[in-house]
Amino acid sequence: MRFIVALVLGGTLAVAGCGSDSGGAAGSGGGNGAAPAIMDVAWTANPDCTQGASSDVEIVVTASDQDSNPGDLVYSGSVSGCTGGIDAATSTINCPNVSPYPGTVMVTDPEGNDTTVTFEVPICESGSCTEDPSSCSL
Repeated sequence: MRFIVALVLGGTLAVAGCGSDSGGAAGSGGGNGAAPAIMDVAWTANPDCTQGASSDVEIVVTASDQDSNPGDLVYSGSVSGCTGGIDAATSTINCPNVSPYPGTVMVTDPEGNDTTVTFEVPICESGSCTEDPSSCSL
């Protein structure tokens, strides 16, 4: 929905002859400035993890925004099949460890621009998008 609003507003500004085209990127919420960049999503399995037994997984999101302070970024997301949510740069979820789990994280800046990454948490394995780009869509 935000994408459609951004397109409508962008088209209106273009027709009205607004002299700036520096709005947010498509799908970025339509705010001013640039959308945040997500450089990495990493997951760390509990060292005592065993297949079929629930355990904690730490999710660390590395993001920056050229026109915001890092502390002003808002994190949200989830990992399907796991409990707990991603609500900070470092979050802990709990997974049953019976199959790989798809996840999504979104980082939003104060202007309303956002960036989303999808990733997959394997059973009892640690890793990151940087280590294994095939496990993520940056």
